[in-house]
Amino acid sequence: MLRSKGFTLIELMITVAILGIILGLAVPAMGDFAVRQRVSGQASELMLALAFARSEAVKQNSEIAVIPVTNAATGWAEGWCVGPANSMPDCSSNNRLRIFEPKTGVTVSSNFLQATNKLVFQRDGTCSLCGSTPFKITSNKLKADPADARCIDINRQGRSSIRKVPRDTACS
Repeated sequence: MLRSKGFTLIELMITVAILGIILGLAVPAMGDFAVRQRVSGQASELMLALAFARSEAVKQNSEIAVIPVTNAATGWAEGWCVGPANSMPDCSSNNRLRIFEPKTGVTVSSNFLQATNKLVFQRDGTCSLCGSTPFKITSNKLKADPADARCIDINRQGRSSIRKVPRDTACS
């Protein structure tokens, strides 16, 4: 008697059912992972911009500013740029050194420097107006319980640090 090679219909149906169950569990977890990665990436880009501005201030021996793209209170959520503090009134200036784009679905907020609307690093790398209000990077798609949102603090010496907080916790 000859045996045929291949899968039976029952074996194929069981395999497809198992794959369906595994995918049903994995897809929602991947969505949460993607949101957490976007928040983490946006926080890393802001940290990069702050470190870049501080190092350029020391390197060029001049004041370097980090400026939100818009002048609105939520302007940080629309991106920011780095450039000379005295010759760059906004991010549309040709004098800018670098511009940072926002990530989709991520909110960057701060009451930081609403009056002057720029964060200035001095020639020695210090930041005279820093130290009071941190930045918060979050998303409304994050879960409330785990500490997946980020707070970025900048001290008066111009050094920035990052910490994880729950989505609904204020950075202070």
